[in-house]
Amino acid sequence: MSFRHVLVIKGRLILTGQEFIIANVYGPCYTTAKQDLWVHINHFIINNGDANICICGDFNAVRSEEERRGGSAFFRKLDADNFNNFIDGSFLMDLSICGRLFTWYRGDNISMSRLDRFLVSAK
Repeated sequence: MSFRHVLVIKGRLILTGQEFIIANVYGPCYTTAKQDLWVHINHFIINNGDANICICGDFNAVRSEEERRGGSAFFRKLDADNFNNFIDGSFLMDLSICGRLFTWYRGDNISMSRLDRFLVSAK
């Protein structure tokens, strides 16, 4: 299934019968559209509460100022607060990444951000 900015795969493990959901996100750039997406995903999680959930992809959002660097990088505290509230309120864990601090790089080798992540249900 899919909804705006999200492609969802839903399945069940044969051996255990446990339901799982993998949702791939390509987040919008604008604050109001991001907030609408967080609300929509949160409702989706609530409606699928028994499943193990992994929400991954390019969220187009950072959680803190340290996740964005460069000359043209502009930190939007409201976006970060909304994103953090979504993660915490949905009881998701943000898996740490290994090897690099950032997942997006502008071609100037100066501007970089951590926009891509894996969020998993805290079960």
